[in-house]
Amino acid sequence: MSMERRANKSRDFSWAMMIFTAVAIFFFVRSCLMPLTNDDYGYAFIWDGAHGGNLAGMEFGSEDIERRERVSSFADIAQSMWSHYLTWGGRIFAHTLIQFFIWVGKPYFNVANALIFVGLTALIIFLAGAWKKISPAAVLWVFFCVFGLAPLSVVTMLYLTGAVNYMWMAFFQLLFVAPYVQALRVKSASNSARAVVMMTLLGLCAGGSNEAGALATLCLTIFLTGLCIVRGLLRPWMTAGLGAAIASCALMMFAPGNFVRLELEYPNFTYTAEIFSEHLTNSFATIVGVDMFALIPMFAYFLRRSRGRLTTAEILMAAFAVAGLIVPTAMLFAPEFHLHIVFTSLAFVLVAATTAMLELDLPPIKIRGLTAVLTVLIAAYALSLIYVDVSIYRASLRQAQYVREHAQLNPVPMPPMNLRHRFDKIHGTKTAVQFMEFFAGIEPRPNHCRNALAAQYYGAKYLLPNP
Repeated sequence: MSMERRANKSRDFSWAMMIFTAVAIFFFVRSCLMPLTNDDYGYAFIWDGAHGGNLAGMEFGSEDIERRERVSSFADIAQSMWSHYLTWGGRIFAHTLIQFFIWVGKPYFNVANALIFVGLTALIIFLAGAWKKISPAAVLWVFFCVFGLAPLSVVTMLYLTGAVNYMWMAFFQLLFVAPYVQALRVKSASNSARAVVMMTLLGLCAGGSNEAGALATLCLTIFLTGLCIVRGLLRPWMTAGLGAAIASCALMMFAPGNFVRLELEYPNFTYTAEIFSEHLTNSFATIVGVDMFALIPMFAYFLRRSRGRLTTAEILMAAFAVAGLIVPTAMLFAPEFHLHIVFTSLAFVLVAATTAMLELDLPPIKIRGLTAVLTVLIAAYALSLIYVDVSIYRASLRQAQYVREHAQLNPVPMPPMNLRHRFDKIHGTKTAVQFMEFFAGIEPRPNHCRNALAAQYYGAKYLLPNP
């Protein structure tokens, strides 16, 4: 390698790390500015399955039934999650983390959330085989897609309950498949008891993460394990990890609470062609559209590629793209299909897109031009997001104090949140504005779970929106 090329690579790496650091700080600031809201208040308390749980099925009618006890120990979390598993859902891994961080305090979550974000983006770059030839453009493409492209990014990355369910679980899903990918890239794999234990634990985490993401992870892992068998790389930790992931996924999917919740929200539910059509034309189309845009570098790569045998990098690129598309495909057959799962799909797709950007080997002038454009767009967009986040944070502090000062009232009348939002046309669902018309996401409907639980969190009995 010439001295000039070596100097260019060194400069690219330095710029990439500066961008990475700046975005990590930006993300940490946004995490700090995001208040507890919506379902966070439900998970602040021990889950009371005997009285409908702490969310949509929560029963009302007497003070004893409506009252919930705050989580204050690991024993409380264990009791809560067992009740949750039997009466609401099987995502015990994610919701255990949620209850833990709400118990210990939001500042600890802010730090952990930033670390998971850094870890996830670093994993995407690692899985793309990019650290040795990283470019600022590749790093910026990941951040552009995550912050500017994905709908509901505030819900899936910053809102405590949503971030743990989607961004954190995507981290564990990619972390689980990383050793398989590394074995295929370097054409060797360790063979130790420690690796078996570690992969068993990671398999339990990835398999019990979230339903569609776990299914995509299993499909990808089965494919990668098959490749390892064909290439003579199979090791005991690979089968141990896959077995643990399958077992954990089954425990999550067939949790008794899933069926209790289904009957509560959709009595006598029957899947129909109309449901399939609605899913297909709404959330599925949106998620696939986001994925296709993120995959532009991969499409560009294969259009330029000459015929010949597929390389390992190309096989992995295609495998991650397919895994990303399995996520919305699996959701087509679910009773409900929310856009929240877009982040899980995008995490897999971005591995393929980042791999393609590095394999494209674009001329330096094009790389510099793309880097400059993405830098300006992301910087301007980040400042607009922070502007709105500060407004949300300050308004939430004022209204939390208002609840404490008027806790003797029943109900406490709550005015709308006074928020500055001058970028609604470009932000869409990427800030918390439309999810927080009223403090803590309380609802005008009488006896709504959040109206009671947010009130109890601050020492009152009930909150009621007062437009």
